Amino acid sequence: MIFKKEILILLFLSILLGENKRLSFDDVQGKSPFEYARLGMMKWHPNDNTYLSWGKGSYKGHIVSVNFPEQDTSVFADSSLLYMNGKKLSIVNFELDKSKSKLLLLTKRKRIWRHSYYGEYYILDLNSKDVIPITNDNDNLRNVKFAPNGLKVAYVRKDNNLYVFDIKKRKEKKLTKTGSTTILNGHFGWVYEEEFGSFDAYRWSPNSKYIAYWEENQSKVPVFTMFDELGLYPTTQEIHYPKAGQTNPTMAIYVVDVNRGRNKKMDIKDTEDKYYPWMRWSDDDNLIIMRMNRLQNFWEFLNVSWQRGLSVSGLTESDPNGWVDLHRNYHFLQNGNILWISERSGWRHLFIHTSKGKLVKQVTDGNWEVKRIVRVDEKKNKIYFTSNKESVFESRFYSVNFDGAKLKLLTPENGSHSVRILPEGDGFIDSYSSINQPQKHVLKNMDGKLVKVISETDKSQFQKYDWSYPNIIQFKSDDGLTNLDGIITYPPDYVKGKRYPVIVHGYGMPGTQIVNNRWGSTWNQYLVQQGYIVFSMDARGMSGRGEAFKNLSYGDMAQYLAKDTAAGVKYLIDKGIADPDRIGAWGWSGGGYFTGLMLTKNADLFNVGVSVAPVMDFRLYDSIYTERSMGLPQDNKAGYDSTSVLSYVDRFNGKLLVIHGTGDDNVHSQNTTWLVEEFVKHDKQIDVFYYPSRAHGMSGGNARKNLYRKMINYFNDNLLGKALIKSKN
Repeated sequence: MIFKKEILILLFLSILLGENKRLSFDDVQGKSPFEYARLGMMKWHPNDNTYLSWGKGSYKGHIVSVNFPEQDTSVFADSSLLYMNGKKLSIVNFELDKSKSKLLLLTKRKRIWRHSYYGEYYILDLNSKDVIPITNDNDNLRNVKFAPNGLKVAYVRKDNNLYVFDIKKRKEKKLTKTGSTTILNGHFGWVYEEEFGSFDAYRWSPNSKYIAYWEENQSKVPVFTMFDELGLYPTTQEIHYPKAGQTNPTMAIYVVDVNRGRNKKMDIKDTEDKYYPWMRWSDDDNLIIMRMNRLQNFWEFLNVSWQRGLSVSGLTESDPNGWVDLHRNYHFLQNGNILWISERSGWRHLFIHTSKGKLVKQVTDGNWEVKRIVRVDEKKNKIYFTSNKESVFESRFYSVNFDGAKLKLLTPENGSHSVRILPEGDGFIDSYSSINQPQKHVLKNMDGKLVKVISETDKSQFQKYDWSYPNIIQFKSDDGLTNLDGIITYPPDYVKGKRYPVIVHGYGMPGTQIVNNRWGSTWNQYLVQQGYIVFSMDARGMSGRGEAFKNLSYGDMAQYLAKDTAAGVKYLIDKGIADPDRIGAWGWSGGGYFTGLMLTKNADLFNVGVSVAPVMDFRLYDSIYTERSMGLPQDNKAGYDSTSVLSYVDRFNGKLLVIHGTGDDNVHSQNTTWLVEEFVKHDKQIDVFYYPSRAHGMSGGNARKNLYRKMINYFNDNLLGKALIKSKN
């Protein structure tokens, strides 16, 4: 009895003191026990260090205005105003016009694809206090935007036509008439939205008189049909989805006079097998349009005088050995020159060119990369940008003069930094973390000096658990020459000399990066507390290390991904860390592909895998993403065959669980079907689980929680069933 009492006392003290506390499954896939520092919604006023947000505490229900950094809060739009015909509006988002006199209110948002959605929209006039619906038929609107002067809003209806609504007159005007199931005005189809990050396909002119818009023709794009079998009888959904090598949509660009309703087509010449991913007004009379070839190794700016409709080629970018970066970091200076990021020196750096493409100045240089231009201050002769100059694993914030002088680090703290500069340009919010420091948000002046801590994650809450901090390591590739980087997390009770089961979490798609000095996931912590070592790495062909390193993946995604991951696993085995008989892999999307590749092409090393929403053959994935680093399958059969997981099924000798949503519009479950068929051909066994009608993110109901429980059970059943093996050394 005394012994039992002692045990109970020890257990109580252990709980009280937090000693040896472990994460439960519900901690990581249910309600988290941790509170992280967050900034919340911050919708900044134009040129004013004040933002709008949802009210909290005594301000709950109101839209509030917050003076920054003092954080003085006042009611901007009283909750009593957020009603229509006596019914409270269920607002999911709002936007303020530039005059600060109107709010655009979004209700009843319905997802279309990853970024796009339909919604019901209202306008709150802050002067009259009136709530105005955008016409009587105000639901199922998309891409709703104020004109710069705030007097009108434009939007697209389900008929795929562009409309404008005069707020004062409360009158709608139809601006296009060609819309159909295959002709899209003012919005993009699936592939542009997914791969160029664009679903909003029109731009207001600065004077609010004109709208430039894309007209997308997808009539020749093959249709992919998805089935929803949750009803008594299945329903179908058709998507114009161009797979690698198949017919792409074509584009035309028009400018419409909003008042007169007259449409003028721009002469952008060749449209076959060309992409037009980017456009902006340079002034009220001229447009700049980006045109890119299908292989995505060349783009050019077209300078277009819209009144004449004629275009002249300007700045260009090319990469004959790979692909050109597509980004939106182009700043048009007051003298007409363009400040932008280019890889033409072999590394991503800042350049200044004339509008016609002539080099004026390379601003930065060195074996490091500029990530993003954050702000350009021509009055102070300063360019503010983020870069991995200090470390390939980090993103830091810098300033530099236009002539390249006085390069200054503004965020000396170790870790990965995300920066937003205040509208008045007198300071910036620095949000950062590292593998040892959870998220922190601070305010600094433009010289990088700390003004105040805005919010900081309490690190002590993690110290109550058996928390394991990751380590960044370096090892050689199979050629013995190339340094590769990895990140490893050990179990909290790790004992040197024992070999542990390893789970490799991978992604590995060309031009991406997985090894970063930032706070990690609680899922990794859960895995190591189960007794696993968690390992990730960057193979040749990934980003941050220059153009030549990135281009190694061109034409064959699998080549270095398989070789280098094998080198990383062998390194862990040679160091006496990994149990060679218990090597697992898992990943989602591109990581699902990685997992399938490891369990087949690297079947001699990998024993168990969980592959979620995977591409298994890139002939099945979309044209824009795949062809960027692979070219067309018609021209590169060997590369596509080498990249395909299907090519290596005959090598498989482990355990593989493939999980897919049947409603995945991004990576179709067809990928898993093809893989299963290949397993049948080779008389191999595979485990498959489908989530009915779930999209790529596998959300809805208990799907994600169910998925992660299935994953950990699969690993535990197949990797932890063996005793730990002591090192032979």
